[in-house]
Parts: sequence; C-alpha cells; structure tokens
Amino acid sequence: MKNLFLGLFVVLVMISCSTDEYGNTVEEVNSVSVQASVSKQLGPANDANPYDEVGKKYGFWLSDYYQIHGYSKTIQDLATQLNYMGAKLKALDVYGKSNILITEDGISISINNPETVVTSILAAGTLSEAAESSLLGFFVSLIQNKEAEYSLLYNFITTYEAGILDSTNLTSNELETILGITAVTRYALDAEGGHKDRDWEISVGNKKVASGFHPFQASLISVIANLRYYS
Repeated sequence: MKNLFLGLFVVLVMISCSTDEYGNTVEEVNSVSVQASVSKQLGPANDANPYDEVGKKYGFWLSDYYQIHGYSKTIQDLATQLNYMGAKLKALDVYGKSNILITEDGISISINNPETVVTSILAAGTLSEAAESSLLGFFVSLIQNKEAEYSLLYNFITTYEAGILDSTNLTSNELETILGITAVTRYALDAEGGHKDRDWEISVGNKKVASGFHPFQASLISVIANLRYYS
C-alpha cells in the first residue's frame, strides 16, 4: 500500500511540476489527497469522471467475454481476448486507426517490458509531454502494484482522476483521453476481480500448470495493448 501511494505521489508530481523544457508551465495540483482512504466499493463506477461511460462499455464487453470464454490462462488465451476487444474498439474508432492483430509474441513483450510498451504507444500518439509523463507514471504505479487489493487500486485510480480534473495544463482532448483510459482501467480490473481469488493453478489431467498471470496482470496488459485507440 505504501508503494501504491508513493507511486500516486510521483504521478501527481508529474502533473504539477514545471515543464519549461517543453515550453509549458504546469500549475501545482493541491486539492488531491495522496493518502486515499480504503473503502469497500460497490462497483467500478466513478461519477466524478465525465467519461466514465467509456469504461462502463469496455467493462461490459470484457465481462461478457469472460462469461462465454472464461478467464485467460495462457498467452494464447490472452491474445484471443485482446483481439476480440480490439475489434470492439475498432468498431467505435472515429479516428480510423488500423486494427492491428495482436500476436502472442507481442503479448510476451508486453508482459516482460510493460513500461517500455506504454512509453512506445504514448510516444506515437498526440498527447503533450506532460500528459504522456503523467499517464506513464499512472501505469508504472499500477504495474508495480498489480497484486494489490482492488479497493486500493480503485482508490488510487479515482484519486489520480481527481488530480487530472483539477489540472489546468491539459487540453480538452487530453482530458478526455486520459479519463477515458483511467475509466477503462477501472472497469477492466473490476471485471477480473472475481478471477483474483481463484486457484492460480490450472488442473490439466493430474498435472498442475501455472497460469502465468499475476492477479490483474492480464487486465493491465489488455488495457495497455489497446492504448492506441485512446491516445
């Protein structure tokens, strides 16, 4: 929990610090408490996020997929899941971005080097340096705390969203992009929530085979892999 809140502090610093190197001055965000309280959540919604519907739709698709196909246990399973979600996102894509097939090799790279993948995807987008740095810090904190309880992750995300809403250095498009991504992340983690408490080994005959994923890792990889539809 300490690491999670420390990560949030670093993310908020990325939002609030001066970025004169890029010709932008970012005002300090003072209204967000770093020490978010832990509370039991009834669901992944955050009414304070004006783009919460984006995440809600994503969570519906993902929950529907899990009900039909079950949770992803292997890289091959996850590749199928990500391409399914990518097709859903492509159908709503107003920017005309190509629907690139996500391969098992690509997922392996995302699992082994998630921070590098996030950096690469964001760099190819249109966000400012300040917005990119903020989102990178957001995902780094989640990646490093992927085994935390969902209530902690939820509080971390909503506190980050409050900081974004209070920021004065973001354009309206950047605000929509970042809050859409955070909403998707909340709902994706929630959809996998029941998966976290299951036996993390899979029976294959009389043999136990490790699933290969930590709690919430598959959800984070799924959000990261499709970041280009939002950034």
